[in-house]
Amino acid sequence: MTAATAPTLQIQVARDRTELAAILVVRERVFREEQKLVERDYKLPEVQTSQEVISYYAKRIAQDVKLPSQFAALAPKVREFLETRAFNLPADLDDPVILKAIATNVAQYVTVQTFVKALRPLVVQELTPELSGEARKLSETPPFPYARTTLPAAKTVFNLVTCGNELEKAFAKFLDGAQDVERFAKLPEQFNFAIEYTDSNNNLRYYEPDFVVVTADRGHWLVETKGREDIDVANKDRAAMLWCENATRLTGTEWSYLKIPQKEFEKLQADEFADLAVLLPA
Repeated sequence: MTAATAPTLQIQVARDRTELAAILVVRERVFREEQKLVERDYKLPEVQTSQEVISYYAKRIAQDVKLPSQFAALAPKVREFLETRAFNLPADLDDPVILKAIATNVAQYVTVQTFVKALRPLVVQELTPELSGEARKLSETPPFPYARTTLPAAKTVFNLVTCGNELEKAFAKFLDGAQDVERFAKLPEQFNFAIEYTDSNNNLRYYEPDFVVVTADRGHWLVETKGREDIDVANKDRAAMLWCENATRLTGTEWSYLKIPQKEFEKLQADEFADLAVLLPA
């Protein structure tokens, strides 16, 4: 019985291996097909008609400016651009030579970027600031856990100052010891305070300022500590200054914005908040 069953087991194992190999081949094919699908997000697929090119470009433009519902409105504009402006002469998009030309990656880049640059400033509409809802108190922020660095401080409404880095910790310690600081707070994420700004590509973004400070002379300050400056820091600065201007106008309380670059703060070795005035823009 043992000798008779052994070959059967071997055949079963061999069959299982064959099936496993077949499954692996199928999966490899699926994986390769998925790779091709992913590539299509970045490369224009081979096209047969100009309408395919126009539809693809209109979809990419709608995605980039975050207006997917405007695909139908963009498509005829893309056609008009390719027919009348792309070649500086009227062009027959169904001509095989022209079709091949507009289906290149370079043509895609130029067309999409031309529309995106023109549309982004129009997408972000500047509104007149107004107060909405009741004022929120920092003291009403629900308790929350925090696993990073903290600092005990006497002049803040929270039991501990949450510090995202060593600069924030050093600045919080300075504020707690400065004689002309009445109170301050490191703004926690849970308070949900953010300022709108447009980045270098005219995309609408949000950023969360670091500190609010009230000085002995009743001055109110929005403060941003900055170690490394990226391309959008200037845009954030402008948005913060504008927020302070609007807050002052709408509330009657004087608000000012101050950015604290790490290197300058370390060189200054300030004793009081008033000493930081030298960091204000001229």
